[in-house]
Amino acid sequence: MNISVESNGNLTKEPQIKRRKDCFFGIHSDFHAIPKEGLVIGATLKESDIREICECLKPDFVQIDCKGHFGWASYPTKMSNAMPSFKADPLMLWRKVTKEYGIGLYCHFSGVYDEKYCREHPEDAVLNADGNYESAVLPFSKYYDEYFIPQISELAENYNIDGVWIDGDCWSVKLDYRPETLSEFELQTGIDLGGKAPKNFGDPYYYEYLEFTRERFRKSLRHYTDILHQKHPELQICSNWAFSDHMPEKVCANVDFLSGDLSPINAVNSARYAGRMIAQQNMPWDLMSWNFRYHVYDSLLIPPKHPVQIMQEAASVIALGGAFQDNISQFPDATHNLEQIKNLVPLAKFMREREPYCFQGKQIHQAAMLVSSYDRYHELHMPFDRKGKSKFIGLTGLFCDAGQSLELVGEYTLKDHYHQYPLIIVPELYYGLDEETVGDLKQYALNGGSLLIIGTKTSRLFAEKGFGFEVEKYSEQMEIPNWASRSIGHDLGPEVLNRSCYFSLGGHDFGVTTDACKVTAGSKNAKVYGELHHSLRSEGVPFAVSFGFGKGKIAVISIDLGIQYFIGRQYQHCRLIQQITSDLYSPLAKIESACGKLELVCLEKNGRLMIQLINANGGHSDVGCISEDSIPPVLDISLSIQADAPPEKLLLQPENKRIDFEYKNGRIYCSIDRVNIHNIIEVI
Repeated sequence: MNISVESNGNLTKEPQIKRRKDCFFGIHSDFHAIPKEGLVIGATLKESDIREICECLKPDFVQIDCKGHFGWASYPTKMSNAMPSFKADPLMLWRKVTKEYGIGLYCHFSGVYDEKYCREHPEDAVLNADGNYESAVLPFSKYYDEYFIPQISELAENYNIDGVWIDGDCWSVKLDYRPETLSEFELQTGIDLGGKAPKNFGDPYYYEYLEFTRERFRKSLRHYTDILHQKHPELQICSNWAFSDHMPEKVCANVDFLSGDLSPINAVNSARYAGRMIAQQNMPWDLMSWNFRYHVYDSLLIPPKHPVQIMQEAASVIALGGAFQDNISQFPDATHNLEQIKNLVPLAKFMREREPYCFQGKQIHQAAMLVSSYDRYHELHMPFDRKGKSKFIGLTGLFCDAGQSLELVGEYTLKDHYHQYPLIIVPELYYGLDEETVGDLKQYALNGGSLLIIGTKTSRLFAEKGFGFEVEKYSEQMEIPNWASRSIGHDLGPEVLNRSCYFSLGGHDFGVTTDACKVTAGSKNAKVYGELHHSLRSEGVPFAVSFGFGKGKIAVISIDLGIQYFIGRQYQHCRLIQQITSDLYSPLAKIESACGKLELVCLEKNGRLMIQLINANGGHSDVGCISEDSIPPVLDISLSIQADAPPEKLLLQPENKRIDFEYKNGRIYCSIDRVNIHNIIEVI
């Protein structure tokens, strides 16, 4: 508790504000202030409304607007970017109330992305390849030391904020084509551009110029975090999406926590992917859902989601051990929509009930999918964008829907720890892997690990590296039904006819695929899981096989399964993954049967196993599902859990309900009637 003195001289105790690493549930609001005729910041803002928000949701922290991408400050700053008209100081009101309630106060503050500053200081703005200025500031410009850092210091000193959430940072970094920047690149790298700047993806030295730009941002990030921490040791700093799937690399700056805001559309699958990418960093982290959808009916309006949708999105985050915040839109004068706030009381209750059984837990190593920094940085067209993410979102969703407790890992996470993972998955690659990683993966399998290789190009690359199999492009002429031909109005291009084919699981359960390869394993004991066919009546050739390799196993699926699951799910995809993984390793926890899609995460917290069960039903991945007030439950669930001895008891949390179980052959078998959104099996 903090001690303060009231005006009457009495001593009062203020609640202790948690550090961000101990915060589980928060709310976020920003409105990216911009002057409009008649707009007065704080015109309808009431202290009583802020108190009502704090009392009804009881968050651990709130993040509110301070400076958005337009560059205008929504509080009366002494800097030059204050909004023109104020009736109240929103930030001062929020600090007063949150301090009384023991709630952390963080500022949403735009970093690299600042339209106002770049417009007024073009000498500090990025010059693009077309000779136009961008709304992205240059690294090491005077922006940071004369503007950005002083303004955040003002927030720390005058408002005693707990931290900053720097938005528009890594993902706003742009390539700069000033002559002096190009000269610096040549000087640092020893590359002679010969007067030809690398302007387009595929140009000579374009990748090297991206790497040069990335390092400039890293240095800039380290610069402002180090100086701010020196000046304000208690200030907690996050650069939005740094060291995540946007920036897939090991943490190299003194940030205090990691965070990002999910896509408002398909947020569950976005959370599955982004959460696992951040969780591997072993730092405090959270993800933010948007309480609304946008671009509905080609309009700019933002209809709110139903709380049950937000609960499902939250479950996908907290089941990984992370924290969660919800983004509730503010009106342009800094006032909140209290009706939407009140609707989220069930969400707050949902969160608090589950906090003891997941927050700060760590995933127990089971299946791990490699998302290679080397490969990703060769694929990206801009320094820190997400080009090609769909295949990873698709594969992550597929493994979750198939009941796998999945982690996502980079080379920096796997290095010296390969042996800790019973299954490693190499997904669809764009460029390839460095030789060291390829060698480590081969040694992992030779030493007894199970390796699953997925993707047409990935299969070819690993076949060439001597992993015990060969691949050949499948190019048989397809037998097409008459009604599907162009002669009766269906416009099928020749590329479709040449690339598409059927696939089956063991000669039945037919589906369709594209860009497939035939796989031939060198081992006589290879097992075939799936075959390719030119028609529904033809004999098939293998595309999905497993075989022994040294002391371990290798399995190959030579189609681009991730992107295909993302754009068009087929039930055979899940069945294929379930069949192959069941032969590659024995999972700690397994869904024996369930009616509906159930995601499973093996989490360890305080020395106890907490099996997270998340309902993945509903329309979360359907672009046509704007809002829904009911998600079908997962029913009739049977599970098994590996254990050296029978447990004392199993409890279904947060209901604290005892679960009957049977122990045989080293596994615990139990059944659960239903999972509505998220439950946890606590093993004691």
